[in-house]
Amino acid sequence: MTRSCAINTADVAFDGSRPYSRQFGDVYFAADGDGEVRRVFLGPARIVERGADPSGTLTVVEFGFGTGLNLLVTASAVRSRLHFVSFELHPLDKADLQCALAPWRPAYPLADALIAAWPPPIAGWHRLHLRSSEKGQVQLSLFFGDVLDGLRDFADQQRRGVDAWFLDGFAPGRNPHMWREPLFDLMTFLSAPAATATTFSAAGDVRRRLAAHGFHVRKVDQRPHKRHSTVGVFQGVGVAFSPPKRVAVMGAGLAGAATARALADKGLAVTVLDPTGIGTGVPAAVLHPRLSADLGPAGAWRMVAFLHAFAWLDGRPGVQSTGVLQRPTASAPVERLRRLASTVPDSVACMIDAETASKLAGRSMVESLLYPSAATVDVGMLIRGLVDHRGISLVGGDSAPMDMPAVWATGPNPGPFSDLEVAKLPGQMDRYAIDEPPTVPVVGHGVFVPVGGTAWVGATYEYNEWPPGRATRVNAEKYRHLVGVHPGPALERFRGNRAVTSDRLPVIGRHGASSTADTETEQAWLNLGHGSHGTCTAPFGAEIVASALNGEAAPATVKVLALLRPSRFAERQRRRPNPFLKRR
Repeated sequence: MTRSCAINTADVAFDGSRPYSRQFGDVYFAADGDGEVRRVFLGPARIVERGADPSGTLTVVEFGFGTGLNLLVTASAVRSRLHFVSFELHPLDKADLQCALAPWRPAYPLADALIAAWPPPIAGWHRLHLRSSEKGQVQLSLFFGDVLDGLRDFADQQRRGVDAWFLDGFAPGRNPHMWREPLFDLMTFLSAPAATATTFSAAGDVRRRLAAHGFHVRKVDQRPHKRHSTVGVFQGVGVAFSPPKRVAVMGAGLAGAATARALADKGLAVTVLDPTGIGTGVPAAVLHPRLSADLGPAGAWRMVAFLHAFAWLDGRPGVQSTGVLQRPTASAPVERLRRLASTVPDSVACMIDAETASKLAGRSMVESLLYPSAATVDVGMLIRGLVDHRGISLVGGDSAPMDMPAVWATGPNPGPFSDLEVAKLPGQMDRYAIDEPPTVPVVGHGVFVPVGGTAWVGATYEYNEWPPGRATRVNAEKYRHLVGVHPGPALERFRGNRAVTSDRLPVIGRHGASSTADTETEQAWLNLGHGSHGTCTAPFGAEIVASALNGEAAPATVKVLALLRPSRFAERQRRRPNPFLKRR
């Protein structure tokens, strides 16, 4: 039996426009909806006053995301940058979410952004950056799965204290799983000074647990809606964190631009250094998931990287949502593609019959795999759009400043880090005229990306650099393999270098995070080695690094982060030498 990374969505009925959980026998919100959010969660916690500083960050953690109404009301009430973290075992499917939020969309325009960006029901972290006309940017970190598993992972990463806790699971008598003792232990560990905890529940057990974990607790009169709710104020020392005011980014390619933008969006000032200026980038790349039969960390990182990249890049300059068609090959036959598709929701990948595939490809095809949410990327245009931000300045040079943290996003160049096992792998794409281009990019036996009446075809893997003419002949054969005839002369060629690592995983995180750290590089962070998957993994790496520098948990589990840690190479080199030293 094939295992799946998908989780069960909520079993929801509707009483008019109000959603009701069949599983827990309870409504998602009271009859007054957003009024309940204000009187139970925001008012007693003084959220409006505490979130009034536009230069500050308010961190809210919620147990039970439900319809997202708490998020919408909170975002509309604060001026601070909002990081809203929520845990949900049974998320609504997109259709139910849209129905549940329909009455609130006129009052809360952020609802449209939430519905548009709503992730598929795949277990683990999802990081959404929601933008609307009425609110700048809201960072939403959603964990789909058991709340205790998610909160433990969050606690292993988060360095900023939590300012406010919204305990909004279904009532303790109906859903005791959401009110377990270890959750309160972690609240104590994670709370900022004077953190608040608010909940609709006034049950004695809930109040006693909050008091036993350092909160001064009082009841809040909620009549005529109900008798009482509860608010607690943390009395302990609390967690404090101060992020750096400025960060340097070394390199202005895709990884560097994405890192700079992720940092700037979190309110940090960024200086990008590159002696050659802004990178040109691949003119026609594809962004699609690389599905894996391994549902552990080794397979999970590919999925979480794609989901994050697609959500983060959607709507940016140079990114066009097109879908991508993967045709079977000898190494990925139809049977394997079917198995891979069965592990994910159809919105991520689905098998389509030969007739449908042929219509998309514009020529005869067999049963194939379609990625409906995949995209085509003009990387150069994307890079220029990413660095167009008032918090980002670009300068020449390649020497990292000594008075601020620096992120190396230098592709195959390992910089001052001799332990990194990374090197360049040249490649080429060629653009050809085509009479009947496919309607979507096609992958499998190369990459075929239609652009107007032409197509970019490639890309070659040149372990020893080839003459451009040889690469063009190889790409012409890729063209013939799909179209059936050889193309005319190449209209244009693009040559570049992939940054490959010895284990084909990117290098993401702080250098020297093990005992081998030295004074020169202790403030050094890395986001490089993305190979031919940079459109997926470079934005993912950017968010990981930017989150860490800002004291926030990454949109990935600790197990996934461990796969990508820079220290893995130094650890291996205790047993054998760096195999890439001769390739540089």
